[in-house]
Amino acid sequence: MVDFTVLNSEIELVSDLLWSLGVVAVEERGHSSTDVILRTSMGDDPDHAIATVLDAFPQTLVERISIARSVADTWREHAVATWVNDDVALVPAWIETPNNCTPILVEPLDTFGLGNHPTTVLTLRLALSHVVADSEVFDLGCGSGVLAVGLALLRQCTCTAYDIADSARKAVEMNAALNGVSTVSWIDGYPKQESDAVLANILAPVLIEESDRIAAATKSGGLLFLSGMRTEQVERVLQEFTLFDEISRDEIDGWTAVALQKK
Repeated sequence: MVDFTVLNSEIELVSDLLWSLGVVAVEERGHSSTDVILRTSMGDDPDHAIATVLDAFPQTLVERISIARSVADTWREHAVATWVNDDVALVPAWIETPNNCTPILVEPLDTFGLGNHPTTVLTLRLALSHVVADSEVFDLGCGSGVLAVGLALLRQCTCTAYDIADSARKAVEMNAALNGVSTVSWIDGYPKQESDAVLANILAPVLIEESDRIAAATKSGGLLFLSGMRTEQVERVLQEFTLFDEISRDEIDGWTAVALQKK
């Protein structure tokens, strides 16, 4: 774990940067009148991410915190399945699968991607409603790969996945194996070929920053699923995607995902 002590005026800016660097979570601790501690997990080699934060926010103080794995993993005892729709559930790989569901088994390792966050549920729900069988799919900001694995399993899609968090690659490979799919592969960055469908479940500032590359990765007539947005951020994000028409959207607990089709 790493603690970043940041000025109160820079909380949102530093948090957005941390999310863009692929952190698992950000916890606010120790508020004072001038600053706050942002605690996050940054994997086994956080040096690059720390340097990036300090370069952008030089007044930030950094402290590394060691936490025993046995303590860090206590959340696993309370994990439950998350229903995507009436038939499909994202199921932590170490618990019993619920009755009467099609399970997608999930082992997040150290990634953001257990599948229980509304943005993940919304993305997969929309994708299952619109993506046709045998499509070529690109999962950007894939985390544990549950979206790519789900579409490979349930729609027989051929999927590529990428995340800036190095630990994601192992999680993607493990989850593909757990679910018995062989059509999910890791790539380092954006694919060279346009995809029939692109899944971008990342935060709004990153969607805006990466909008041109995301659009370019989507085929003409192809589908784009944008998630990771608070509902009040959606219209601002959509301003960057003028080459697309909206075909549907869904919302859970103040988070919204949108399905678009490229003109």
